[in-house]
Amino acid sequence: MPIQDYGQITIDPVRATDIRHRNIMAVLSAIYASRTEGGVSQSQIVSRLGLRAPSVFRIFYYLEENGYIEQCEGKTAHAPRKGRHPSFYTVRPTALYTIGIDFWASCLSLGVFDFNRQRIYSHTEDLEEGISASDVENLICTLVQNAVTALSIPRKKIAGIGIAAPGKINVHSGTIIFYPRINGMENYPLKENIEKRLGLKVMVHNNCGALSYSVYRYGGKNPGKAMFAFLLRGGVNGALVSDSGIYTTADGTTMEAGHILVNFDGPRCSCGMKGCLQACLLDLNAQINEGKPKTRLFESLTDINDEKTAETLKKAAFYIYTCMKTVQRFMSPDSFLIIGPSQFVADAIASEVRNLFRTIKDRFQNSEPDVYSIVYDNVMAQAGASDLVLDAFFES
Repeated sequence: MPIQDYGQITIDPVRATDIRHRNIMAVLSAIYASRTEGGVSQSQIVSRLGLRAPSVFRIFYYLEENGYIEQCEGKTAHAPRKGRHPSFYTVRPTALYTIGIDFWASCLSLGVFDFNRQRIYSHTEDLEEGISASDVENLICTLVQNAVTALSIPRKKIAGIGIAAPGKINVHSGTIIFYPRINGMENYPLKENIEKRLGLKVMVHNNCGALSYSVYRYGGKNPGKAMFAFLLRGGVNGALVSDSGIYTTADGTTMEAGHILVNFDGPRCSCGMKGCLQACLLDLNAQINEGKPKTRLFESLTDINDEKTAETLKKAAFYIYTCMKTVQRFMSPDSFLIIGPSQFVADAIASEVRNLFRTIKDRFQNSEPDVYSIVYDNVMAQAGASDLVLDAFFES
């Protein structure tokens, strides 16, 4: 019987004449999704997916025999009061592993996650000023090899590497189209290069998209049907996320919300335009630091009672609010997320944005969106990058 190869993970079809690979993956995906609910029974999968009971039984048998799932206690609320209690299953943590990487001009972090979405390894490394794109590629390959060796993970169990990268990304090709803060990172084929070097499947997306999608699904917020996020770090970027995933443009590239114009007479931006959101915020940042460069936007601000701090963050919030209004016109998300360099900055900007939504009348605004704020967290960023791999695996 032929083996169907999906990246590094091979699935041997269960009676290929009547059980297709997509049904195997649909069942495995449903079991994975139930891991935080105390597992799931075969009858529940039959009900949820509409598959025939004998087919589901054969898939469960195959997945258990091949080490993808295992029995668990399950929740007593699932079990009937009378008769035979069903067996509950969850994914086996050691069945698959994913690697999540998040990087930008100043830092690169790597996390290894088991099939239960638990991080079992982490490494963070500061990047030197003036680092090149090829240096970043070399570092990624070295750190991945070090992690796999340290954990003694069989390569066949590695589903792939997810990379949350800065700048504008072509998601289909895994190419970084442009990121000015790393030398040579223009039309850089990161996915292709790393796949050739490591022999592992690689997914590349913008870091704001990967991080915000992780928050959307696992962050404990109530984001509604769609959420738009702004990541304030060395610069600014944005992403729209929903149950359908991370929004990409018609040509398969990521959004550049940081380059939406908010002030036509504003400062010149690295993209070539004037008055982009990013350029305006970088200009504010330079003013408060007396022209001295800072790695992260507004990282020196800590006290809202300071008059200069309050005025700076109020201006920043207005620029972001102006950008949000443009986003609302075209996409109408239910909520917005501010991901800041500190919880203080994120909270202060979000609070002022909420105030602007309440006080400025907009006849096109059906309802006031929720505005959330969090501090950038490399664990969630790594997990978001790792999720890119699992999403592709289950969709294969």
